[in-house]
This record gives sequence, structure tokens and C-alpha cells, in this order.
Amino acid sequence: MTVQKAGVFHKSLLAAAVLFVPSAALAEQHVDELKHSLRLEYQYGSFGAIDTPGGLVDLGETTSHAFLLSGTYAVNERWTLFGSIPYVRKRHKGANAHILAEFVNFTPPDRRIVDDGGYHGGFQDLYVGAQYLAVDGPVSVSTYAAYGSPLSDYPVYGNAIIGKRLWEMPLGVNIEFTPHFSDWSFHADISYVISEKLLGVDLNYWLLEASARYYVTRRFAPRVFLTQRIAPNALDLADIPGDWDNAPGYHHDRILKHGYLNAGIGFDYIISDRYSISATYFEMIEQDVVANLDLAYTVGLTYRF
Repeated sequence: MTVQKAGVFHKSLLAAAVLFVPSAALAEQHVDELKHSLRLEYQYGSFGAIDTPGGLVDLGETTSHAFLLSGTYAVNERWTLFGSIPYVRKRHKGANAHILAEFVNFTPPDRRIVDDGGYHGGFQDLYVGAQYLAVDGPVSVSTYAAYGSPLSDYPVYGNAIIGKRLWEMPLGVNIEFTPHFSDWSFHADISYVISEKLLGVDLNYWLLEASARYYVTRRFAPRVFLTQRIAPNALDLADIPGDWDNAPGYHHDRILKHGYLNAGIGFDYIISDRYSISATYFEMIEQDVVANLDLAYTVGLTYRF
């Protein structure tokens, strides 16, 4: 079973909806001068076994490397446009490799194999959207909407696939709270993602994020965070009929729940007026029909202009 949308692990593919939010200190110092941004982020993930009702199932090792380019453009004081495009490479080695020889009664629509022990990849899905700053102050509230669409006809069967190849429409709200005379800053992001249906399965899901940041100095801020993905109407393993030699079996990586709860730590550091860097490390603490995340981290560079 592959992890859905490997382009962005801590927030799935909603990076476009969260990366445009600048660090509070940088925004406070330069909001009048620097309104736009470009960001390049590297993301690494290693995935292993899956916890099933019948016990732990070895899935071998799937390794993912992703480069995410994202950016924002401030139209005015209230409206911001944003977008992101990830390039992903993945490799699967070991147990549970997906091969097309498993199908006898069902004819796979795509015979490309990605679980051959080598890296496969390409550009994943392009996301574009808009954010509106509804409330500004110690508590700021922004709403956003985005649309994501696959950039190519990439394979969708195998542990090493780079995505689900379905269009999605995230709708969400972003809340920031920076108390007066405090070095703390708190953030919450709630989004409901409307997804293209497949085989009649409702694949809409929730993405939730909460974080707390503490400014040790005006430039350096460690943080802790939780992220969660909930797909209430997607399928469980038991919902795939028979011996999986059928359409749901072929498309299982696109229609299963792929739910998780991740916890992590990170930091933001402002190098200069225009440049800042960030890094995170996180682990999966709960999984719901998804391969366990053994190791994941990100590093990113943001340029503001």
C-alpha cells in the first residue's frame, strides 16, 4: 500500500495551502516591503510495514525523495495567490512488490511496473489557489480555496507510485494567534478536500494541522506540530472484494483510506530580510490503512521579494 500523495508528507499535497504562510516574525517586520515569496523544499520519507486487523504486514521498504517549488503573490492587503509543483522520485525494495502478473481475470489499463527496485518519478500534481485575509490582528483568520490536477499520466499501481492521479479541491481556513507581549505563536489549519471519485468511492477527506512556535530570538523559532488526515468514506482493506484480481484491487492505492496522525518538531530561522530556512522531523503515531512512516524530514529555503 502506498502513501497517498507523497509530494508532501506532513500536510499531504496541501503544501500550497500552508507554505505560503510566512513566519510571524518575518511578516511583522517586513509586511509592507516584502509581500511575495518563492520557496524550494526537499522532503524525504521512508515507509515500511502496515498494521492490519490480522497483524503487522511487511511491505518492504519504499523510499521517497521530493522537491517542492511553491510561491505566493500578494494581490493586495487581503488577497494572496499561491501555487505549488512537486517533483517526486520513489523506489520500492523487498516484500509486497506489485507486479501485473497478479491479474488474470482483470486486464490492467496500464502495464507500467514501478516496483522493480529502481527509482521512478516525475512531476506530480500542480496546485493553484487563492487566500483571503478575513481577520487581521493578534488573531488572524484566512480562508482559502485551491485546485490540484495531475501534470502527467503517471502510473497508479505499485508501492513506488508518486500520486493518485486524481483532481482535488481543498477548501480551508487558517488561524494564527500571536499574543501581545509574548514570544509564542500558535497556528491551526483545517481543510476539507473534495476529490475526484473513482469506482463510485467518495474520496473526500479532512486535513488538520496544529502547531506552536516559540521565538528564542527574533530570528530563530523552534516549533512542534501535529498533522492528521481523515478519509471517512474511503475503503478499508476488507472492502476490496475477493482476491483483488479486479478493478478495486488494481486501484486500491487510490481508493483506500490512507489516514494518519503525525507528530513532529522543527525550526524556522530568518537569515536576512529576504531569506529564511526551515526544517522539520516527524513520525507517524497512528495509521489507518497506510504504510507506516519510519523516517521523514524536510528542509526548505524561502525567498521573499
